[in-house]
Amino acid sequence: MSQQNTILVTAANGNVGSSLSRQLLDQGFNVNALVRNTESKIARDLEKRGAKIFKGDFDDFSSLQKASEGIWGVFINSNPIPGTLDELRHNTSIIKAAKEAGAKFGVYMSVMMAERKDEFPGLSPQHESYKYWESKHGTEKALQEAGFEHWTILRPGMFISNFFGPIASFLWPTLQKQHVILSPLAPTVTQPLIDTDDVAKYAAAAFADPNTFHGLAIDVASEEVTLENFAKLITDIVGVEVTVEHISIEEAARRGVTSRIAGWHSWIRALNYRIDYERLQKFPIKSATVAEYLKKNKASVAEFLSA
Repeated sequence: MSQQNTILVTAANGNVGSSLSRQLLDQGFNVNALVRNTESKIARDLEKRGAKIFKGDFDDFSSLQKASEGIWGVFINSNPIPGTLDELRHNTSIIKAAKEAGAKFGVYMSVMMAERKDEFPGLSPQHESYKYWESKHGTEKALQEAGFEHWTILRPGMFISNFFGPIASFLWPTLQKQHVILSPLAPTVTQPLIDTDDVAKYAAAAFADPNTFHGLAIDVASEEVTLENFAKLITDIVGVEVTVEHISIEEAARRGVTSRIAGWHSWIRALNYRIDYERLQKFPIKSATVAEYLKKNKASVAEFLSA
């Protein structure tokens, strides 16, 4: 790879960003890794692998400019900040810095259904999730209109890791300590799940083959799984018994479960939304099943559930 194939990976200390950085380095790309903490274990590991580490602050445009110098592509991935449009503002700054630096290709990690947020029943500016969806949709539009030679949008379903990390306390508050998944959803409802490593695989494939992936918005997941089947897989593979308790939306709210879970699935039903798994088979990516993810991460999942 020549210097023109340098990729700026934002949020390179995160699950997707760090995985993408490693994959790009393995494929011979140069990587500018933007992180908040340059002394973190992930940053040090990426540096040892050959990445250039940049300390960045999405509110400090000059730090984005510095990290963007000499890049050919950019992976856009700032974190949502509840109740604000900061994610949109940060992503717009990333796009601007990359474009000014001469980048030719932008890849953005959005979320499934972002392009259809205006069809969501009841999603008004007063809704608690409005700014989240506005940020996702707004960034997609900003990328498409930025003038890059190539752009790709990835819209993943739910990360499997969301059940076993910091966000789990928000989404599934009784899973870690009580080993119970409280669900305001019907037992037949499925979750479109994906490993963050596989989202990174799609991004890496796009950078490696920009002509094939140019102008595509791809909804990505590995499979649809009911929560009962998910709990059984954890029980069988990890060896920690997990159960599911189906409760009303009102009871879920009283027990600390965010209303966003039920809201998200109500919009899926209202829009009759389905991920096109047949389409995904046309791309050169083999996504891990939930069972494969749990086998690969058995030790860390067990540690999480025993904390």
